[in-house]
Amino acid sequence: YNAPRAATVIARTPTRLWAVDRITFKLILMDTTIKQRNLYDSFLEKVPILANLSKVERLTIADALRRVKFAAGVEIIREGEPGDNFYIIEEGEVVCTQTPPSGKAPEEVGRLKTGNYFGEIALLTNKPRAATVTAMKDTECLTLSRVTFTRVMGPLTTILKRNIAAYRSYVSLT
Repeated sequence: YNAPRAATVIARTPTRLWAVDRITFKLILMDTTIKQRNLYDSFLEKVPILANLSKVERLTIADALRRVKFAAGVEIIREGEPGDNFYIIEEGEVVCTQTPPSGKAPEEVGRLKTGNYFGEIALLTNKPRAATVTAMKDTECLTLSRVTFTRVMGPLTTILKRNIAAYRSYVSLT
């Protein structure tokens, strides 16, 4: 950060330290960042809705993604709650359920797996979540916050909104 040290560390017991100089640290950090960026880019290239983006657009998204892990059985999003994140399943499987208007027990309306995405409806429409999404098994997702989604997914907004129409065949969006 090219700034003065923020704290002083004093050893209370005999200690052996390892030091990494600034240049080496920056190179390691940069190498790790580039590897993660390339890994995300190659994954995003396989996500159908993102496949037609330019490499620069995919890399912009890759730089903004954050990995989140969910254990089997965990509710990732809940129907009726406000939506603040968009998710792409990197590994795992989720089930989508929706409570029918009659108020009966929630019904399964879909299953999603690696490369599928969810959470965009609430971000595009500013309405509450249309369904509950629960991890069927341990699942890893790549996520974008609402602000980041709006900033980096601009070129896809029209396509995503068009895809919402297809959901109406099996999910009520009201």
